[in-house]
Parts: sequence; C-alpha cells; structure tokens
Amino acid sequence: MANQTKSIGRRTTMVPVTTMEEIPVLSERERGEMTTSLKEAEARINAGKAVDYEPKAFKDRLIAIYRRGKR
Repeated sequence: MANQTKSIGRRTTMVPVTTMEEIPVLSERERGEMTTSLKEAEARINAGKAVDYEPKAFKDRLIAIYRRGKR
C-alpha cells in the first residue's frame, strides 16, 4: 500500500533509488564560474570572514532554488 502525502499543488512521481545517478556535465563557462566561486570562498575563509553553518538558512536557500523554476 502506497503512502499518501498531502498535496501542495505540485505533481510528483515515485522513482527507484539506485547507487548510480546521472548528473549534468558542466560547460566550460559553468566550470570556470564554479572554480572561481570556490576560490573566492576559500579566500574568505582564510581571511576569517566565513559564516557558521545555519541548517535552516541552507534548507531555505535550497528550497528557493528548487521552486525558482527551470533555467
């Protein structure tokens, strides 16, 4: 018997979970942007300007990205 979840107006589907997943391959531009961003973050950490991990803020940001729609 499948569990029923409360509908929030979004269509969902069930998929099997596997150990292998397909992930998007970054373009050269995306790879460059990610590398630059990581280097900038590392520099902020080394300068003592890092921010403590806040689980709620992280979750809210991920949900906002997910709900933003297709790029």
